[in-house]
Order: sequence, then C-alpha cells, then structure tokens
Amino acid sequence: MKTCLAFLLILLCCFSAFAQQESSYIENGKFTLGLNLQTVSYHIYYKEGKTQGPVRSGYFTPVFLNSGYQLSDRASVRLGFGLGGDRDRLTEQIHEVEYKHDSKTIAIVSSLSFYHTFLNLYRKVPVYGTVSLVPAYGFTSLRTTHNGADGPVSHTVKDDGLNVFAMAGVGFNYQISNRLYGNLSYFFYKKNLSGMNSSHYDWDQGYGLRSIIKSFELGMNYKL
Repeated sequence: MKTCLAFLLILLCCFSAFAQQESSYIENGKFTLGLNLQTVSYHIYYKEGKTQGPVRSGYFTPVFLNSGYQLSDRASVRLGFGLGGDRDRLTEQIHEVEYKHDSKTIAIVSSLSFYHTFLNLYRKVPVYGTVSLVPAYGFTSLRTTHNGADGPVSHTVKDDGLNVFAMAGVGFNYQISNRLYGNLSYFFYKKNLSGMNSSHYDWDQGYGLRSIIKSFELGMNYKL
C-alpha cells in the first residue's frame, strides 16, 4: 500500500510539471513563520537500552516552530525546531513485591521538509506532496520504586541518544487571510533510519483507525 502511494505521489509530481494552472495566494520568494502540531508518535531507540522495560521509554510527539521559503509557485522548503515528550506510569507485582515504574522522556527535534504542489484546486486549495528528514535527540529517565525491608527503595536509570526519521505524505493548504494560511498533512510513510521499526511498538501499526489518526500534522503559517 505504501509503495503504491509513493508511486502515485511521484506520478502526480511529474504530471504537475506539464499542467498549466494559475498561481495561488502562496507567492514565490516569500518567507514564512509557522507552528506545526503532529499526532505522530516517534520512538527513539537508545543504544544502551537502560530504560527498556514494562513502561514506555523514548516516545515523543513533537510541536514545531518552523521557518519556510517559497522556492517557486509549486515548491517550498521548511526548517523546523521543536520539542516533544511522553510520560508513562505502571505498577506491577513480582514475587508479591509491588514495583512502581515512572518513565519520562523529553526530545529535542529538528526537521527539514520539502513540499511540492501537484494540484491547485480553484486557486485556493493547493494539494501537495511532502518529504521530511527528522533528527531527534531524546532524554529518558526511568524511576523504579518498591517496598524494601526498611521502607521504600528507589532506583533511577537514564538514557539519551540520537535517532533520525524519514517521513513522506500528502496534504493541502487553505487560505485564512492575505498573510495567514493553514496546512493539513497525512504521513503514509514513516521510518526510523537509526533504530528498529517494530510492527508492535512503533508508529501505532496494527491498530486500525488509531494508526490513521496518529499520522497527521496540522500547521499554521504566516507570510512575512
């Protein structure tokens, strides 16, 4: 399915080179500032794996501030910087001893994205394809507490590391005012280039509607 969508995206981009359409409200040579919110859940795999266990570790969903430049009527590039994080708590019993796990992750994220418009509906709704490279450096702290002979005993381990992700998708822009426009993207391709891509632990695969919902990005952009 992903291969077919990627082929369709390439085909539409090639077709757009020959299509004769009028320019839209998105102007050539313009810089933009924007804010992007994603529903995508990324997963950093740490080399030492000290925080692996029954709770989530290394997961984050980012919020980006970005700066963009319109290369042409159809092509644009954006550079984004953002933060993301996650927290998970779990209590389990092992040999009648209760263990409480508390995992916290913070990730510093950047992104380099290229957008190409292959269809401009009514000069108001440009439909685009997008590809992105997303490096992320994560910090995870896992605290485990259990009741010992002399009271509660706590132990904390920490992990940090860098993973790089590749994304591809389709979406559309919509005009709000002369200088403000929004965008909505759906990522049909998501891959961790540095770590594993587990069908059980990554990208919410195999969860039906949830895997679709966790593949969107919503943005707001202001033309300078």
